[in-house]
Amino acid sequence: MKNIKQLERWAWLLDNSIRIPGTSIKMGLDSLIGLIPGIGDITGGALSSYILLQAVSTGIPPVVVARMAVNIVLDTLIGMIPLAGDIFDIAFKANQRNIGLITEYYNSPREAVKRNTISILIISIFLISALALVIWIAIKIFVWLIHAIS
Repeated sequence: MKNIKQLERWAWLLDNSIRIPGTSIKMGLDSLIGLIPGIGDITGGALSSYILLQAVSTGIPPVVVARMAVNIVLDTLIGMIPLAGDIFDIAFKANQRNIGLITEYYNSPREAVKRNTISILIISIFLISALALVIWIAIKIFVWLIHAIS
């Protein structure tokens, strides 16, 4: 990938470009923008999508792109939680993770596809299980309410 240095710079800007005074902890524009209630984390997610779009345009396999998208969605959704989300955002560094996924793919394509396929399967099983649990709980509550009304 000829523009990997540009993407690494973008990831650094979003995840590590600002050192928190008095500490060795680094954050980036993504974390800083995420402090703005409402639109901050969505804007950060949109900025993070640049790396994802570049990966798509260079032919990175869909399973690796899907894993990158999971990182962005996770970072964006958890980032929306006041305070805890901001701490998560500083620690998680989705853009650095996504650069790592791209680099891993170019260094060992078969292994990267295999590892990301397994990750996506595990994430899918977890999400389907969580959805099934929510539906089961909703049904139990509904049945309880019906019995309570009767």
